[in-house]
Amino acid sequence: MNQTADVLGYPRPLPADLGKEYSRPFFQHMAWFFPGDQEKVMETYMGFYHAAVWQERRLYPGVLELLQQLKQDGYRMAILSDKRQMFGVPEFEYSNLSVAVDHAQFFADGMAAKPDPDGLQDVMRSLGVLPGECLFVGDSHRDIECAQRAGAWSGAALWASVERERVLALNPEFRWERVNDIGLTLKLNGTS
Repeated sequence: MNQTADVLGYPRPLPADLGKEYSRPFFQHMAWFFPGDQEKVMETYMGFYHAAVWQERRLYPGVLELLQQLKQDGYRMAILSDKRQMFGVPEFEYSNLSVAVDHAQFFADGMAAKPDPDGLQDVMRSLGVLPGECLFVGDSHRDIECAQRAGAWSGAALWASVERERVLALNPEFRWERVNDIGLTLKLNGTS
């Protein structure tokens, strides 16, 4: 974002403002910070994104191990992300999540963004689970509201949240400060 701002002549976004606006759909997020010619904004941002994305760690420490343990313990898992497919699919593959995740659904044209429950309902249908059998874990208020609107259980991944107060204000059924806390709550094998 800083490099994009520098090249386009915009002020650099403050980290607090990035966090506050983070859960907007991607194109709205970019237009919020860089109004004007969105084609030029996206071309500039994407140039920096493609140069740097594979240098960053894509998962929080412990997430892949947690997902693998969930899978071993018989849980079916999916990813529902408002990240656009052009970003999400390559990152999903690069992160090696397919070893633990049964279904991944990224945002595409014509889809409704979270907190609309349609995407989560589609994921539940694809996994063959009912809302009362589904735990939707997320780090934003949109994730928690999506779970609630779909009738699913909600879990707050507070270690990753940039909007903690908004997430907690929705009273998710579960709240976790660390990745490993999920395994303790679900009493996974191998979790102490």
